[in-house]
Amino acid sequence: MIIKGKSRAGASQLAQHLGRADTNERIEILQLDSAGTPAEAFRDWQTYTLATKGKLGLYHANIDPDAKYEMTPQQWMRAVDILEEELGLQGQPRAVVMHEKNGREHIHVVWARADMDTMTLRSDSMNYQAHERASLRMEQEFGHEHVPGKHAKRDRDAQPEFPTAEVNHDEWQQRERGGIDHRERKAQVTALYEASDSGPAFKAALEDAGYVLARGDRRDFVILDDDAKAHSLGRQLPGVKAKDLRAFMADIDPESLPSVKEARATIREAARAQPTPEQDKPEPSTPERDNTPPQDTEADRERVASLRRAIIERHSAELKEQELRHAREVETLQEKQQAAADKAILSFAQEQAQRAIKERPQEPGGINRLIRTIREAVDEEARRQRLADEAERARDTEDCRNDEVRIMVSGLNAAQRAEIDTLVERQGRERADLLDEQSRDLKRRVEDEQRAIALEREYEQRRRDALAKDREGPERDPRAR
Repeated sequence: MIIKGKSRAGASQLAQHLGRADTNERIEILQLDSAGTPAEAFRDWQTYTLATKGKLGLYHANIDPDAKYEMTPQQWMRAVDILEEELGLQGQPRAVVMHEKNGREHIHVVWARADMDTMTLRSDSMNYQAHERASLRMEQEFGHEHVPGKHAKRDRDAQPEFPTAEVNHDEWQQRERGGIDHRERKAQVTALYEASDSGPAFKAALEDAGYVLARGDRRDFVILDDDAKAHSLGRQLPGVKAKDLRAFMADIDPESLPSVKEARATIREAARAQPTPEQDKPEPSTPERDNTPPQDTEADRERVASLRRAIIERHSAELKEQELRHAREVETLQEKQQAAADKAILSFAQEQAQRAIKERPQEPGGINRLIRTIREAVDEEARRQRLADEAERARDTEDCRNDEVRIMVSGLNAAQRAEIDTLVERQGRERADLLDEQSRDLKRRVEDEQRAIALEREYEQRRRDALAKDREGPERDPRAR
């Protein structure tokens, strides 16, 4: 069981990668803890990161079992739960996407790292060890063959040296893009190394083979291929130890070599200056024709304009859908705030009523009330003073109650405004992102259409030239009669 993953941002690029139908035979969303599409969910989860002052709001991992094991749906979800426990991401929203490629199934899992309770990002430290612990638990629970690892699954006795992968991610991607296979490159560089008797001779052999020897930033030496891609020289020589390679290259001063940046600029400059095969090929003797580029016809302009109108119409529909969704979000938030305010007001009123009962002045009873009545009957001023004191206490109590009401209402209004401002700010960012994405989409689609029209015109011109040449027949000797 192989598990890879790391924290990242780039929500839109990740959603596009997980939804690629051109490189996968089947795509299935097994779980999505959010409304809407995965792209919308990832964007929202990344937006939560703003409150934590972090940057990498997503954790993306893929779980890849051996092809000889067929996983059940329950085992797939159990694997996700195990990895979630080891990474400490329990309770976080997640998305689980199944990919089938070349007949093999694997799953991608994306978690939101922002913890909304603590307003912090869940830690991603020591994640490689967590991957291997999860992998070991899965192998033991599902009965899969044990796969040694570098960290938690490493047997120090059986693996005294730190294991290295046969091919790194960059080499795998280059092979997928159709470049030279890493095995062929390593065999070629190894052959040049074995045929050289010194560092300068090896450097000259590499240059003859089209490589550039350069000074690495963290490694002693690197080589750059025709595509200006840098490769560690030590990794291209399997079986050659680092100290042996340094001794072999002792005659070459690393400071005399170009840096990777300088070597890459030289390779690209040489590639631009080198004539293409079409430029080297002599022009065939063909009947003269007008080489001026054909102008756009009215039909071509209408075709581009029609495409532009269709795209703008689709973009308008997307904006309208977003506006409706934003309006629903505002309405939902207002309803939630009103319900919370009603509950807070009711609780406040009940508390005030209970306090009024407790603070109500006690009437004197029995002999005390009789004495007060007799005193006030004899002295009218004593009665007026008592009534004035009671009225002042009532005013003080009312003023205090009014102050508490104003404080409570002010707090509610401030909290509601903060929630509305946060929602409006997020919606503003979403609208700006959508407008920016639509602008790029319109420009790209129109440019693609214009290129397609130009290619069609070029193809049609070539077809006409070929037909004209067929009608004229082969060239004849001017001396023929």
